[in-house]
Amino acid sequence: MAKMKVVQFGLGPIGTESASRVWRHPGLELAGAIDIDAPKVGRDVGELFCQPEKTGIIVSNRAEEVLATVRPRVVIHTTQSSFKTVLPQLETIIRSGADVVSSTEELLFPYLRNPELAQQLDALAKASGVAVLGTGVNPGFVMDTLVLLSTAVCAQVKSVMAERFVDAGLRRLPLQKKVGAGLSVEEFRSRVAAGTMGHVGMKESVALIAHGLNRHLNEIRETIEPVVADRRLTTSFLEVQPGEVAGIHNTGTGLIDGREAIKLGLRMYVGCPYPHDSIQLESDPPISLRVNNGVFGDLATVAMLINCIPSLLVSSPGLKTMLDIPIPRHFW
Repeated sequence: MAKMKVVQFGLGPIGTESASRVWRHPGLELAGAIDIDAPKVGRDVGELFCQPEKTGIIVSNRAEEVLATVRPRVVIHTTQSSFKTVLPQLETIIRSGADVVSSTEELLFPYLRNPELAQQLDALAKASGVAVLGTGVNPGFVMDTLVLLSTAVCAQVKSVMAERFVDAGLRRLPLQKKVGAGLSVEEFRSRVAAGTMGHVGMKESVALIAHGLNRHLNEIRETIEPVVADRRLTTSFLEVQPGEVAGIHNTGTGLIDGREAIKLGLRMYVGCPYPHDSIQLESDPPISLRVNNGVFGDLATVAMLINCIPSLLVSSPGLKTMLDIPIPRHFW
């Protein structure tokens, strides 16, 4: 059986790892690589993931040209978090006739912040005969899809709570910067207020859960607070002094008539002890799940993007959520 052609669009840490995994996958063919970062353009993509031999795939900043030449079946898209920002990229991919699986956090449930643009993208995807999906590990799995899957054995669900405790010191540098590691508390609050840092996708996770459970929320609230270091902390990339920000405590709450029906919490900071993920359902029967050490986000995000491909390919055209595709699973 011929391998499925895949183009990697975006070659940051997640995209580079994705390209590496696709290159080694027996059922997939890495057929192209796209990025606008000047130091990467023109290089063999294998250099970015330390492939001993050249792949013959040259990183290009000309997306339309690559897509028209390669004609991939699927594009793995890993660039930015904002749906509005990546919309032109997604439109370019869709018009080329390729299905898209993207790590853009707001694409998990784009109807929340950008309903009109989401409807337009859905119409374009249907007209082009392709499917588009936003997914990942968080959002995309731990605090939304896994939560919903857990409700399948419940006759009644009254409320949902999910939490993640993540040691950001074990993660990639962009993520450590994203959660504010090493900043002063004042700078942290300033950047959060400006919308230039912090976890993205908390509200989307709450909205996806509510949509999946057919619950109408009166309000979705979100808080982002700093976790302040009480001792010197070091990672492979940076150092955090006592009194500086080690990371974030991010919460998302879905309210129904003033009642907290959905409560999500993310503590992601350098030095977080006893990392784990947990799901608690006030349900019949009650459900309590815990993943010791937590799902390691960087590799899990890449795996989720790749493992959703078969489910995406059998879906009807249009803009999809994780509720619209068959349950993804590892394929090799």
